[in-house]
Amino acid sequence: MGEKIMDGFPSREEALKDFFAAWEPAAEATATELVSLDEAVGRILARALFSINTLPVVRASACDGIAVKSEAFANGLPDTSTWHLGEDYVRADTGDDFPDAYDAVIMIEKAALQPDGSVILDDDVQVQPGTNVRPAGSTIKAGAPLMKAGLPIRPTDLATLAMGGVTMVPVRRKPRIAFIPTGSELVPAGIAPRRGQNVDTNSLMVKHLLHEYGAEPLIFPIVHDDEAALERAFTEALAIADAVIINGGSAVGEEDFNVRMIERRGRVVHHYIAAVPGRPLMMAVANGKPVIDLPGPTLAAYFGAQWCLQAIVARFLGIPVLHHPTVKARAAADVSCPPQMANIARVNLVHDEESPTGYTAHFLNFNAGDMAACMASNAQRVSPLGERGFAAEDIIDVELLRSEEYID
Repeated sequence: MGEKIMDGFPSREEALKDFFAAWEPAAEATATELVSLDEAVGRILARALFSINTLPVVRASACDGIAVKSEAFANGLPDTSTWHLGEDYVRADTGDDFPDAYDAVIMIEKAALQPDGSVILDDDVQVQPGTNVRPAGSTIKAGAPLMKAGLPIRPTDLATLAMGGVTMVPVRRKPRIAFIPTGSELVPAGIAPRRGQNVDTNSLMVKHLLHEYGAEPLIFPIVHDDEAALERAFTEALAIADAVIINGGSAVGEEDFNVRMIERRGRVVHHYIAAVPGRPLMMAVANGKPVIDLPGPTLAAYFGAQWCLQAIVARFLGIPVLHHPTVKARAAADVSCPPQMANIARVNLVHDEESPTGYTAHFLNFNAGDMAACMASNAQRVSPLGERGFAAEDIIDVELLRSEEYID
C-alpha cells in the first residue's frame, strides 16, 4: 500500500513521437534571419553558402622571398652581382602580389640581399616558371561550397565564410522559449531563504541549458501559487513565445494549479512519462505551441530539460539532438534501478589505475543529501528501461559532463 504507480507510462521516445505527431513548428518559428559574421558563432546556418571570392585574386608568393624572372635562370644561376632591386627582382612576402614581369619566387633564406642592391644566391637555387608561386584561386575559387545548411557555425567556419566573401549570414531564428517558475515557497537566487522557503535554482539552470540548446530563453519572474497570477503569466507567455515551460506544480497536489490550467487551455498529449526523477512531466499543445510542465525538483527539471526541452528546440531548428560522449567505467558499488523507468543518476567519475577501463564510477544519491554534489558531478548515467541494476565491479557506460582532461 502507498507505493507509487510505476507501470503503464510511455517511454521518453514514445512520448516525443506522440508529441511531435501532435505539434508542428509554425512557419514564423522556423524563419530565417541575417546576422553579422561576428554574431554567427553557435547559430544554425539556414542555407548552403558558396564563395563569391577568388583568392588569391591573381597569383601570389608562396613564401617570403624575392620575385624574379625565370628566363634569367634558363642556363643555370645567373650573375647576380650586378642585380638591382626593382629591375632584376622585387621583394615578395608570403601571400603578396608582385608585378607581372616576374614569374617565380626564391626563398629569402637562399637569397642574401646586399647593401648595393645586388644579391648572393645559394648554389643550390633552382628556378622554373611558377617556382614558389601560388596560382590564382589556389586558396578558394568563386562558386566553391563554403558550408552546408543545418550546421552550427564554429569559430573556424567564420574564417571560411569571411574568405568566401560572406558578410551577413543567413541563420535559423532561435525559438523563443518562455520559462515560468512557480511556487509560493520560491525566492530568487541570492536571497537567503527563511523557514518554508526554497531557492529558485531552475530559472538559472534552464535558462542556460536553453542557450546551450540554441534557444532564446524568456525567463519570467516567480509566480506564486495563485490561479489568477498563473493565468496572467501563461497568457502573456503564449502571446510572445514559441513554446512555454511552466516549472513546478506538475503533479496532482492541492496547489498544483498548473496541471488544471493547462488541461483547460490546451490539449494534453502525455502526463507522466517513464523517466525518473520527474515522472509528472506534462506535454501539451496550446494555441499551436508546445507547453511543457516541468517538475520542480532540480534534478528532475534537469532531466526533463535534457530529453524533452532539447528535443523540442532541436525540432524548431531542424538539427539532431546532441549526446554527451561516453566512457566505460567500473562501478564502485551495487546500484539498483526501477526497471519500469529510465532513471538518471549523477556520477562522480575518477581515474583509477586498478580499474580495467582506467575509470571508476561513484554513484551519488540525491535523496541522501547529495543534491549539490549531484548537480556539480562530472558524469551521469541513464538506465535503460528493463534494467534492474548492476553490481560492484561491473563495467558500465557513463556520459561525460566534463571533458576527460578535467577528471581527477
